Amino acid sequence: MAKVILGMTMSLDGFINDASGSGVLLAPNLEELDRSDLMQEAIGETGAVVMGRRTFEGASDPDSYADSYEFQVPIFVITTHAPERKPKENDRLHFTFVNTVEAAIRQAKQAAGARDVVVVGGPNVGWQLLKASLVDELQIGIMPVLLGAGQQLFGHLEDRQILLKKTRLVEVGQCTYVYFTVQK
Repeated sequence: MAKVILGMTMSLDGFINDASGSGVLLAPNLEELDRSDLMQEAIGETGAVVMGRRTFEGASDPDSYADSYEFQVPIFVITTHAPERKPKENDRLHFTFVNTVEAAIRQAKQAAGARDVVVVGGPNVGWQLLKASLVDELQIGIMPVLLGAGQQLFGHLEDRQILLKKTRLVEVGQCTYVYFTVQK
């Protein structure tokens, strides 16, 4: 059965962007990451992707997903407003627009089969998934920078306590990726 994996990169002090909203200092060397065994492993094990609307719209051209996105699998976008025009698709990558995290995960798991469901993008979808107990694994990239301010990765979990078990540690360039199983 598919695992739901939430992955994100943050600063050592827990921010996913700086006070001006920029994540430039947290962006690993993308060419190095794309060539890494870690990324190749993730691509091979991913059967579907879930993302929020802002992440989807973050592509300069949504049609580019079909041509150049590393995860050539079905993509489920959580939004209350689907775009007027569906982006370009191919025989492996197609888009489904859904309005709840529960529906996105349910449909993504079905599409992924035995492969993983990877959640990409901003923290809002991640918070919703963690609160709904829909995440099986966290993959947190930690960049060696202290931002001091910005948007916290886990800033909106309120009084929710989530127990984790560290399962893996991988370094790619300057970024350290820590893998955790969510204890349910």
